[in-house]
Amino acid sequence: MLNKQPAILAHIPSLDLSQLLADVYPSVRTHRFSPPDVVEIQGSPASGKTHLLYHLLIDCIIPHAYQSSILGGWGKAAIIFDMDRTFDIVRLNQLLLGRLTQLLPSDIPLAQAISQISLGRLRVFRPDSSSQLAATISHLPNYHSAHLADDYIGLVAVDSVSTHYWPDRFTTEQLRPTRKPGTDAQAFTPPLRHILTALETFRRTHSVMIVLTNWGLHPVNTSFPVFYRQHLHPFPVPFPDSRPSAPRPDAAVAASQTSAVNMLTLTHHVTLCPAIVPRLHQDMEVESYAKGALKDEEIIASVRTPNSTTISEFVLYVTPDNVITG
Repeated sequence: MLNKQPAILAHIPSLDLSQLLADVYPSVRTHRFSPPDVVEIQGSPASGKTHLLYHLLIDCIIPHAYQSSILGGWGKAAIIFDMDRTFDIVRLNQLLLGRLTQLLPSDIPLAQAISQISLGRLRVFRPDSSSQLAATISHLPNYHSAHLADDYIGLVAVDSVSTHYWPDRFTTEQLRPTRKPGTDAQAFTPPLRHILTALETFRRTHSVMIVLTNWGLHPVNTSFPVFYRQHLHPFPVPFPDSRPSAPRPDAAVAASQTSAVNMLTLTHHVTLCPAIVPRLHQDMEVESYAKGALKDEEIIASVRTPNSTTISEFVLYVTPDNVITG
């Protein structure tokens, strides 16, 4: 069994390993995301949200280094809430092995051994409702001390935070007519608020990165990059063009939106869009075009941060055996 703490780290106490990884293996790092960031990943169906999440999970669970090989990971545990029931552990393992064999091409058995140790740091939960999700997140500290006491948790992900959007909205609207004048407008708290509050509490106490995948339902523009209006309530919306076009008539929802105390706030918003396949020109050979059209999937990620008008980009290349950022 491999050591959880590589022996090499004990001999370089004064070395800034994160800077070393940035200099030696910049392609391993995914943009600039790290704990305690809060990242929302939004996009249309099949835009690459899950593959970016897989990439971030691999960053988290593989070790910093092993023996003389730098692997570029965090060496921490990861928690994923598979709300859509679509998390594919086989695909994750395939991508994990692809990453490790690329880093350790001369020692495939070692790469396979490290992949098994790394997967041991992953935990997958599948709550059946938003209320169950909030309750499970609230109990994560107890789970951590009982089942992952020897590991730091580096990442907590919810895929997707929109899964129960429609039943939650139905419940909220059903309760709306029952409230009489003069009663407490905040008697009913939307389940999403409990989720965001529980995530923020755990982020503060454990200094983890939070990743939320989210549907892209309502585009606000047609030119690239395409951004989406936020459909979840309440939810942190730091960008004016993504705010709902009209507030909900429900006073309880409005109150919960404006009160941001102890509720999660975004540090990065990522919008994904698959790259456009080039058109077939008259002077282009069909065989050459086919090779280009059938190449590995290329996804453009547009990154925004609150209080900034700058939009940065990175490219996500999805291959059968790896996810590469550039």
